[in-house]
Amino acid sequence: MRISDRFIMALRNLWRRKSRTILTILSVIIGSTSIILMLAFAQGISNSQKEMIESFQGLTSINIMDENGEGLDVNDSVINKLKNIDNVRAVVPSKNIYADFKIVDNDEYEIDGSINVIPDNMFSLLTDDMLDMGSIPNPSDTDSILLGPNTAANKTTDTGDGGYYMEPDENFDFASHEYFIRLGYKDESEDDGVNFGKEENPLDSEGKETNKPQTVDIPIKVAGKLNNTSFLNGWGSYISESTYKKLKEEDDKLAFPTLNQDFDEQGNPIKSNDKEIKYDNLQVVVDKAENVKDVEQAIRKLGYQTNSMAEASKEIESQTRTIMLILGGIGSIAFIVSAIGIINTMLMSIYERQKEIGVMKVIGASVSDIQTMFLIESGFIGFFGGVLGLLISLLAGKLINNVFTGLNEGMVGVNKIIIIPTWLALVGVGFSALVGVLAGYLPARRATKLSAIDALRAN
Repeated sequence: MRISDRFIMALRNLWRRKSRTILTILSVIIGSTSIILMLAFAQGISNSQKEMIESFQGLTSINIMDENGEGLDVNDSVINKLKNIDNVRAVVPSKNIYADFKIVDNDEYEIDGSINVIPDNMFSLLTDDMLDMGSIPNPSDTDSILLGPNTAANKTTDTGDGGYYMEPDENFDFASHEYFIRLGYKDESEDDGVNFGKEENPLDSEGKETNKPQTVDIPIKVAGKLNNTSFLNGWGSYISESTYKKLKEEDDKLAFPTLNQDFDEQGNPIKSNDKEIKYDNLQVVVDKAENVKDVEQAIRKLGYQTNSMAEASKEIESQTRTIMLILGGIGSIAFIVSAIGIINTMLMSIYERQKEIGVMKVIGASVSDIQTMFLIESGFIGFFGGVLGLLISLLAGKLINNVFTGLNEGMVGVNKIIIIPTWLALVGVGFSALVGVLAGYLPARRATKLSAIDALRAN
């Protein structure tokens, strides 16, 4: 018997008892849908955790500290040592400054993320394909800022009871607004008898009244916004040394400068006389995530301490495997029930078709022909159930993601909670067909062992 004949006969027999076939396929649909959605949920959790890591630091970034795990004295010697390590993409010194990044023409929005000073030569390493919008600023510019990949514009919404909440606006057009950086600090609270509130002429560190302004607003242009392919990652935005020096000049004119990072025992800022910028952070960017471990080991051999998200990534992968095993085990219970249903359907089919089996044996059908035909029937039940289960899982996943996104609108890092990658779709359908074939094996063997004479005598 040709293999095509076996497929045709299998489909014909399934269609002849379509009510029973549909009910059996329904049990497979339930099993395949449950296990696909369970594993897709675990995949969604894993992706959300990885995206969160990427947004904070990135899987390819390593923070460098001295041998005591404290801040590092960043100089050219240290940078050159780190650059010579294999698989290092870039070494990025930076200095974080404390200032407010605001929009001129809209008080409802505020730009989140830190502002970081980086050496001018870092801008020359950036390319146009690392940009989402705009252009790379010229390091000599004194009024430009480059937004990081995760920098967002947060919209302030009044709750109506005196409070407010902030949510990122994904459709915010950074190119259509004007911006400024506010240096200094001004108490905007009202005098309530306990707190003195606003002070027009604050006191200096010696207790004398000063006429220096408390804040100053410096206009700044958004040159562009980086994407996730850039080696500059995270929530920060970046300015050149020239821009920082301009900000520092204006900051020194304030009653309480905020760009001074060093303070004396009384808490007063110590004015820095250094003309060179002292960088207090150092980050190594690796070319690929799988090379992070080797690079960290090489850095530690140089006598430095490291901190990266590589260990966190491994922990996430371990947790994901555990979650997949647990959820997959729960989903497989429904598959076991569907397998029992397939076995029952095939046994009933054999009892009803004993004469047909006897006739096939009499006219020369081999044991392999009969066994293959029943295995094809059970395999078809598993395959059709798997395909329909996949389609239902895709629709259910889309619905769940839409509902979840709606409930968590405005939360940073919230993405799809149900993710069905190609491998999961193929595994879901393939496993359903395999369960069908395995469930049909015992009934198929039973059919091959029937005596042709006894089968022909059967009612």
